[in-house]
Amino acid sequence: MKRFLIFSLIINVLLISGISYSVNRMGGWRYAFYRLRYGESGMYAHRKSLFERMPDRPGAVVFLGDSQIEQGEWQEMFYDVPNVLNRGISGDNVDGVWERLNEIMRHKPVKIFLLVGVNDLFWEKPIPDIETRYREIVQRIRREQPDAQLILLSILPLNRKIRSLPADNAAVQALNARIVQIAHDYAMPYVNLYDQLTDAAGNLSTQFTTDGIHLNGLGYLVWKKQVEEYLK
Repeated sequence: MKRFLIFSLIINVLLISGISYSVNRMGGWRYAFYRLRYGESGMYAHRKSLFERMPDRPGAVVFLGDSQIEQGEWQEMFYDVPNVLNRGISGDNVDGVWERLNEIMRHKPVKIFLLVGVNDLFWEKPIPDIETRYREIVQRIRREQPDAQLILLSILPLNRKIRSLPADNAAVQALNARIVQIAHDYAMPYVNLYDQLTDAAGNLSTQFTTDGIHLNGLGYLVWKKQVEEYLK
């Protein structure tokens, strides 16, 4: 009996160690729980590889960022604008966008709409660190494509009454304040989507979302109205 207990203990220790190692390799326990709770597709690498195999589109208008960019049908919303590219990937963050800039720059874009950062907040990356990488993204685009117009978009509001989320609107507003400052420092446009999408309580309005973070069709039409002046 004693041998059995010792053997069982050893097996359990090895099993727990293996699980812990695997989870750590995949990004840690917090990220694992986030993936389980919110159903991330895990298709990041697939979408990235698809972008890399698409032909060059000189003079492109690029929408760049995370799932909130990915889910917008920009080519249809701006059907009269040539070379509109959707370069959003679900789950992306500032480091991911930084790593993808080579693919963006090869198109020699004339305009880039950038929205990224909420996933960094979800993963509890310190806001100063998010700002540092965000500035590096801006600096690299300005350096490598100085004639492109870079338009910074605010992080969208959240609604934690609909869905439990690992960040709140106070954090979103704090990050948006940093993005406003970046836009000011580099004399570039900043589009405040946040205020256009909130309800009286300051949450992402239920008329624009069903899951508390992503937009429905009406929400994207509000977004379109706020940015279309930059595409005339």
